[in-house]
Amino acid sequence: METASLASLDLNLLRTFLAVYRSGSFTGAARLLGLSQPTVTTQMRALERQTGRELFERLPRGVTPTPVADELAARIAAPLDELAAVAGPTPRAGARAEPVHLAGPAELLCTRALPALAPLIAEGVRLRVATGLTDPLLDELRAGRHDLVIATTRPRGRTVHAVPLTDEEFVLVAAPIWAERLLGRGPAREDEGERAAGRKTEGRGVVERDTDTDGVVVPETEDEIHGQGPAGQATEGPGPAGPGGEGLGSAGRGAGRQGSAGRGAECQGSAVQATEHQGPTVRDAEAPGPTGQATEAPGPAVRHAGRRSFVAPDSFDPAVLHEVPLITYAEDLPIARRYWRHVFGRRLSRTAAVTVPDLRGVLAAVAAGAGFSVLPRYLCQGLLASGALVALLEPEDPPINTGFLVQRPGASDNPDVARVRALLLRAARRW
Repeated sequence: METASLASLDLNLLRTFLAVYRSGSFTGAARLLGLSQPTVTTQMRALERQTGRELFERLPRGVTPTPVADELAARIAAPLDELAAVAGPTPRAGARAEPVHLAGPAELLCTRALPALAPLIAEGVRLRVATGLTDPLLDELRAGRHDLVIATTRPRGRTVHAVPLTDEEFVLVAAPIWAERLLGRGPAREDEGERAAGRKTEGRGVVERDTDTDGVVVPETEDEIHGQGPAGQATEGPGPAGPGGEGLGSAGRGAGRQGSAGRGAECQGSAVQATEHQGPTVRDAEAPGPTGQATEAPGPAVRHAGRRSFVAPDSFDPAVLHEVPLITYAEDLPIARRYWRHVFGRRLSRTAAVTVPDLRGVLAAVAAGAGFSVLPRYLCQGLLASGALVALLEPEDPPINTGFLVQRPGASDNPDVARVRALLLRAARRW
């Protein structure tokens, strides 16, 4: 749209247009602006007559913007937001700032964001926290209901501003009792640096691959994890949940590394340390067994590093999980399906035994021995370090999901929004 044409448009019409664009309906815009729905409809018809272009496609529920509307919104959003901030009411001297409305996956907010924001809260900053899936939360952000959203996918369009916040790595986990049954071994342990001989596994070796269960190697479009997005969509750049999902807490899109935020050293590798109740000692897979001791069906090879160990990815057959209950946060298994596709190069086709719309519940069930799952490492790293959970394998290229910190363009009239945003970005470097 030409600049000269924009200059001739009524600012009130543009303001109403932006409210409709962000809320996705004339009714939602009317609520935001304190107008009647017929007034909003009339103003949008007037704006369409002035521009000579259709701006919204009317749907049974709400409206969807046309490409012309996308272009117009991208050009006017930031200037109108700045103007609204300047023209807004001046706070009284000594008056308390409004609460900062922060939204995102429940797991990441509760385990990472809120603890990081404790110093600001102690200084008087007020927060109103909402949890949920990424797409609905972004719609509410555009409608003005949130100040900041932690999203598990990169938002499309230019009506919001997103920066990479943190990466989450997904790991295949089970309780030690399942790890022993699946791999034919107990938790790994090396005594005084000595590698003992292999133990008899009584037939608990690798089972034959079940292609009916795990599917075949097929190309597949990326799935949203936890609003999943399920993950970060790399349409404009680099990718735990109420359901949490969509990975940071709940989940993300993409099969590779999409984010820029580094992972801490404490997240590298699984700390599967032995305890007396965790079953027989795992022996080095390459060491010969004592004379006369059976070594049939030894199971996947286990690599050792000090007192830590993990299964070599090239020797782990996911078909061993066929009879193990799968615990997940959603029926469509977004995180697990993405892990199978990325690590094993095949499609996962099975039904969850338990679904819990919060990854912390999934973690609790898996730690109690209910079955296996794929979880963000940050959520389970404490249990991995203690040996209460076992990482069944450690691929060199695990699935990585990037979370984004998202806000509307322009400066907020609440100074605490900028303080919360800055502290989250600093703290996330250690996540």
